[in-house]
Amino acid sequence: MNHPSTAVVEAPAAPDATALLASARAAASAQMAAEVATFVAVADWADAHTDGTVGDPIGPLGLWTEDPTAVPGGDRFLELGGPGAPLVSEFCLYEISAALGRSVTSGRPLVGDAIELRHRLPRLYARVAAGADPATQKRALPVWRARKIAALTRTLTAGAADFVDRNLAPVAHRATMPTVERLVAEAIARFDPENADLDRADADAGRYFTIETTPIDTASPWTGVVPVHGTLDIADALDLNNAVQRVAADLAAAGCDADLDVRRSMALGELARRQTTLDLYGATAVDGGEAPIGSTRTSARQVVLYVHLSDAALASHRSDDGPGIDPATGHTGIDLARLENTRTLITADQVRDWCRTPGTKITVKPVIDLSEHVAVDAYEIPDRIAERVRLDRPTCAFPYCGRPARGLDLDHTHPYRSNAAPGAGQTSTANLAPLCRGEHRAKTHPSLSGASPPDSSPTSADPPDRRWRYHRDPHGTYLWTSPHGLRYAVDPTGTTPLD
Repeated sequence: MNHPSTAVVEAPAAPDATALLASARAAASAQMAAEVATFVAVADWADAHTDGTVGDPIGPLGLWTEDPTAVPGGDRFLELGGPGAPLVSEFCLYEISAALGRSVTSGRPLVGDAIELRHRLPRLYARVAAGADPATQKRALPVWRARKIAALTRTLTAGAADFVDRNLAPVAHRATMPTVERLVAEAIARFDPENADLDRADADAGRYFTIETTPIDTASPWTGVVPVHGTLDIADALDLNNAVQRVAADLAAAGCDADLDVRRSMALGELARRQTTLDLYGATAVDGGEAPIGSTRTSARQVVLYVHLSDAALASHRSDDGPGIDPATGHTGIDLARLENTRTLITADQVRDWCRTPGTKITVKPVIDLSEHVAVDAYEIPDRIAERVRLDRPTCAFPYCGRPARGLDLDHTHPYRSNAAPGAGQTSTANLAPLCRGEHRAKTHPSLSGASPPDSSPTSADPPDRRWRYHRDPHGTYLWTSPHGLRYAVDPTGTTPLD
């Protein structure tokens, strides 16, 4: 009896470890070369947008005099590097940042670091440039490390920067940051001893305390946890630490079984609520006497609720036993609410807990139909229109900028014409966009330097119009064209380059 033959399937060969390592190193080498090429291109771009002036701060505080010929709100030349580095056109930052897929907040320090290294730390810059060639990469200075060094030397005098450059360049590729920091401190002591007192004054002026409105876990924004950070005077820091320790201990004594770190975080909220419910100015201020400015007593906690309803939200249901069916998934899910000023998600249960806090003031904003078109003829923007625009477009409409719209300028997408016919409704929900002040200026005024846009004629009697231009399509997407012809689409999901 003949048996059917059985095909033998060979198992795939195990990957060669040596080949995998070689592949990874080759990819890292290519990545380093690309980073160097980008950094050199940024330095070239900065050099193409200078007017030949170099940074030379006037007086001990490094103050600058205004150019009397400058157009108010127009382009200006900025000192992005240290003393002796060339000044750079401000508006050129918006072009290079967008071209690299960055916000100007990220692009500005990149340009500043490139200027600092090329013009004040030339030996270190040469070590960075060596990273473009795989044959010299082993002793090259990585871009990220070079930028950390540039950030430390930007306030040094020209002599101190040269001292750091000469002593650090031979070993920069392997020197640790503490070594760099010690060398910078030595340079200050040798070349600028007066800076010690200024450093102390700067440290005092640089104190801050920030409560972020963006969740610490952006992958799970509904957790409702945000970071807090700051720089305090040492005495204030010790007092705050003692107060937090005492309240954390009080919470434990009251039955809170959370660990110490959690109780310390809760203690800050308790301290804040105690402070806002104290009468710091006595009965006279409350009974009609004059209290200092800003002494108005407020509720311990203020909750402002913006109601956003969709068809899906209306179709969902929730029982007292727990969450109902999430219409987006078809499965049981948690009920989510949105904080309008941060655009982050939290659970509805968290909102309930906040509102149950004694003394809480609750403000419920009316429902707004964002699809409604509202327009007026006046140039000034009524609150009802401004509110709709910021709710519809919660962040800046400029490419790659994600700053919250509240507090930003509202720009007329199509310029307002004072001679327009009555009833034109130029100030409307469809003709306004939130823009940061810098982006607004770059859209309104031309750049002062740089190569002409590709569509301009060098023989034309009129100078090229180096402005950002944009319009909004019917779907709410902002279509931007940069001064040099690069195009970008900005929609609620982010920015997409079109070239």
